Amino acid sequence: MIWRALILILTVPVAICAAACLAWLLLASPVLLLAGYLGWMPRTLAIDYATLPALFLALCAALQSIVRLIVSRLDDELRTGNWITFWWRLWWSRLS
Repeated sequence: MIWRALILILTVPVAICAAACLAWLLLASPVLLLAGYLGWMPRTLAIDYATLPALFLALCAALQSIVRLIVSRLDDELRTGNWITFWWRLWWSRLS
């Protein structure tokens, strides 16, 4: 249950950041691409600035998948009573 609370604490700021990125993609990116097309700024720079939020959102989605995988694994461990998996036991035994 605590893992789900941690996900909630982390996802609220991420959702706000994602909304800002989507607003950038909808409002600023077309202006930047038009400025690059018309020659008001270098085209490569305009494309870089216009697509930066999309790259950031892709990175966030990848990180979210990894975090959800780890949290779901820990949640399964706590729910089933297997506090430490076989691999963790093996690792600890080798350290001792």
